[in-house]
Amino acid sequence: MSSPVPTPALLNRTPGDRDANQPQETTKREIRVDATTTEKRGEAVLPLFSYSPIVSRPPLSFPGGARLAFYVGLNIERFRPDIAIDRAGGPVPDPLSHGWREYGNRVGFWRLLDLFDEVGIRATGIVNSDVCTAYPEIIEAGVARDWAWVAHGKTNSIMAHDMDPAAEPQFLQEMFATLDAALPARPRGWLGPGLTETAATPELLADAGISYLLDWCCDDQPFQLNVPGMLSVPYSLDVNDFMMFVTTPGLSGPDYERIVLDQFEQLLADSASTGRVMALPLHTFIVGQPYRFKYLARVLKTIASTPEVWLCTSDDIADHYTASIAEAQRGKS
Repeated sequence: MSSPVPTPALLNRTPGDRDANQPQETTKREIRVDATTTEKRGEAVLPLFSYSPIVSRPPLSFPGGARLAFYVGLNIERFRPDIAIDRAGGPVPDPLSHGWREYGNRVGFWRLLDLFDEVGIRATGIVNSDVCTAYPEIIEAGVARDWAWVAHGKTNSIMAHDMDPAAEPQFLQEMFATLDAALPARPRGWLGPGLTETAATPELLADAGISYLLDWCCDDQPFQLNVPGMLSVPYSLDVNDFMMFVTTPGLSGPDYERIVLDQFEQLLADSASTGRVMALPLHTFIVGQPYRFKYLARVLKTIASTPEVWLCTSDDIADHYTASIAEAQRGKS
């Protein structure tokens, strides 16, 4: 196996490490592959995970006897006004598209914050690092509520898969430097802007202390990736407000309420045999709009009042699953 991409010192910092920029020794990662996969970087993309049917796994349980782990993933994003919103091209500046998104940070976030406080939800903030400097009051509000944080690139104007492989380590270093300066500890999760990665991203993130990804929406439970120490934690496209209202225009607030509760009811029924995870991805500029807000409020109040539900964050889910794996391994020894 070829040597990994050299990693800058800041990229090697681990969650909670706020010390000065000290070089650290980078260890070579061993990646588990199947017999049909080319191992050399650049010759083929390594499989990030192996197939595991949910019916073949040991039962998964959650704290307090809960069956369904539920978290809100709040996307808090900054779009650069000097880059066209439409990746195919468009006006710069773009008052229509940029102004709509900016509403989420100026108004929508604060409307959602009041709802979370009312319902008792501690959110997962999925945050571009540019948010830390552009909208510091938002970060302060989430920190005051002990939110979990997920790194989401620098800005949603730059997709991760567009990265030049030689430039990606430096790009991530700069992102982490900003997040480290603004947050109590380095985020432990990652969601790529637009759910994008390069083939090198997971290893680079693992070297930086990231322990789980949200990019792969392929399961109702966490699972181990083929990068040692890295998990996939469930996220969602189907009940993602961006997919429902932007990618599939024409849905109404009542449609949203019905679809999300349909998702919830089925996952709750499925969880009678083994625990499931329900992620509810939100965007400040979409469900933060006044005419959609009451439908989200109904959804959250219904879910939060269900006894079988564990209200948690994506960090909580990753921690619990990691502890469950360790306990199962001890039981086999």
